[in-house]
Amino acid sequence: MNNASMGTCIVLAVCGLLLAAAGVTAEHSLQGLEFIPRFTRLLRQDLSSVASYLLPTGSPSLCAKECCQSDSYASPYGLFSTSNTQHVYGGRTYTTFNFVLHSNHTCSSLLDKASCCTASADTVWVDVDPTLKVKFVSYNGTRLASAAQSQYGLKLGSLNLTVAQLKGGIPVAITVEGAADTLCPPSGLVPLPGLCELIVQGGSAANPSACCPNTVAVSQSVSAPGTPIFECLASSNNNRFKLVFDGVTPISSQFTSTSMAQAAFLSYNFRLVDTPTCTDSNIKCCDAQLAYVNLKVTDLPINGVQLGGISFNYSTSSWNEPNSASYRSLVVDEVNLIAEDLGPTGLSLTVMVRVPAGASAASLDLCDASSDPQQGGCSYYLHSEDGVCCPSGLALPSAGVPPPPSATCAPTQNVPVTDTSMSLQYYERATTAATTTFAFLLANHNPASGCSKSYCVDVCSWTLYLDPSIASKVAVGHENPQNNDRQTIEAGSATSPANLTFNYGPVGESTATFYVTLPAGGKSLSDLCARNALVGQGARPCAAIVRSTSVYIMVFFDESDVIIVPGAMPPPPPLEQMCTAPRAMSDSCLVAQSARYNTMSSSAIFDFPVAPVAAGATCQPPAAPSDLATVHLLLSPATVDQLTT
Repeated sequence: MNNASMGTCIVLAVCGLLLAAAGVTAEHSLQGLEFIPRFTRLLRQDLSSVASYLLPTGSPSLCAKECCQSDSYASPYGLFSTSNTQHVYGGRTYTTFNFVLHSNHTCSSLLDKASCCTASADTVWVDVDPTLKVKFVSYNGTRLASAAQSQYGLKLGSLNLTVAQLKGGIPVAITVEGAADTLCPPSGLVPLPGLCELIVQGGSAANPSACCPNTVAVSQSVSAPGTPIFECLASSNNNRFKLVFDGVTPISSQFTSTSMAQAAFLSYNFRLVDTPTCTDSNIKCCDAQLAYVNLKVTDLPINGVQLGGISFNYSTSSWNEPNSASYRSLVVDEVNLIAEDLGPTGLSLTVMVRVPAGASAASLDLCDASSDPQQGGCSYYLHSEDGVCCPSGLALPSAGVPPPPSATCAPTQNVPVTDTSMSLQYYERATTAATTTFAFLLANHNPASGCSKSYCVDVCSWTLYLDPSIASKVAVGHENPQNNDRQTIEAGSATSPANLTFNYGPVGESTATFYVTLPAGGKSLSDLCARNALVGQGARPCAAIVRSTSVYIMVFFDESDVIIVPGAMPPPPPLEQMCTAPRAMSDSCLVAQSARYNTMSSSAIFDFPVAPVAAGATCQPPAAPSDLATVHLLLSPATVDQLTT
């Protein structure tokens, strides 16, 4: 009973803090018909210089007339903060913050001189951190077209709700770009992190602008109608826009074309082109307006950006996405284009880069996909004005990649490796006095239940580009002998490098291993593969293409990428410290027995029986039947990509 009482006291203390802080009676001034919110953003006293976004938007003016009631005690409206989630679409992370707008606060009639206890809720202002970019607002399960972000916060307009309509609560979801921990800057009403300040603007028929209660969103788990998860269509098949790379032009200090050796600037030349094969029919991405272009770039100094020959505003920022490496983002914003604006040959996009003092222009690259400026391609993301469409791709020369053999599937859409269910790895190198064999592991992760990638596809073929001097000497091996002779070797031509193409691949949830042998010992990938075979290969010796019927990926690798390292296996890494006082397995209340395994035609099942100790046996420390236990298995690195369940 004492515990329950203590818990109750704690809850009441927190609620008292919220209510006392929220009950601010300062009024907001009305200037004509325009309402300007005044939030109480908290200044951090521990900083000598305060970030501009933390400064209050303004001090409330003293009201001589035409003021609105801002006391939260004189309003039934509030906002519950329920959860936040992160999702990745088109290579970019988005964070969605979920709220419930309601009218269940107790409204004090003693303070209700303006009749705000029964007023409407016409517009809600949320003090969203101005450094965050709001991409999508969902209101009661659909996109809220009247939402607008400005220096004053996020405006949710034209709601026109009554107290009765909000009794059951209406879900509101605000999605921002990037991995964000909090949606709002610290509030002056309540000095607790993560609480959003809001203003509910409304009134009555007699006084439409009488009420503007100022309060904070309270964190609370409430039952509310299901809110759909924000997602944007990342597939290029559902989009009219595509970015192609036309090459690099060296520019002199006098801004004229010159040689690479004399270059003071490098002009990276792209084009936005129309893709008339758009197949979308549901969310109208084929008719969407392009809002901005996002390129993944390196740290080279950017001097300017032009779109269609006109200088455009741009910005750069660093992104550190979950489960991926940091990268630099170049954003060309407010382009506001429809596909018909591109014309028959596309619209030029030029990025001018300054060559740093003492650097060689030939060794620089704007695009992070390559180390060679004449071979580079930039990963890009295109975003529609409404945030619903976000196709991604790799900006490649319009000529594309070398064509595959005539009897092979030939997709034309290149996509990033991380967006597909296909993966290719340099698995093992085995050498003798007379031969060197390279093994490549091709995996497909497209189970019947579906996958989490943008492109859930099956492999139909893959190509490894060969050094032309050895193309006629290689021997080929297959994991399954039934696939013998299902390959094509081409010596190369003026338009296509020498290559080895396997005319099949794994489908569904499966893997396949392929073997390529050179008739000499001690050879490396540099002896096997062709240099500069594909755009983006850069300094890596090997390039390959993996195809499905609709899309393809490009894979580059060198000796450091091999999974099975020759020689003695290294000792296993030390075990993690799972508990403060580890004990021997012989004392454990659970016994993990030796694994059983069953090898089938295409997979192997390992079974680790885990059971309590025998009846009557003692274990330390003793464990109750309801105690949770965690079992950790130390796996070899080679198995990780092959695990299914």
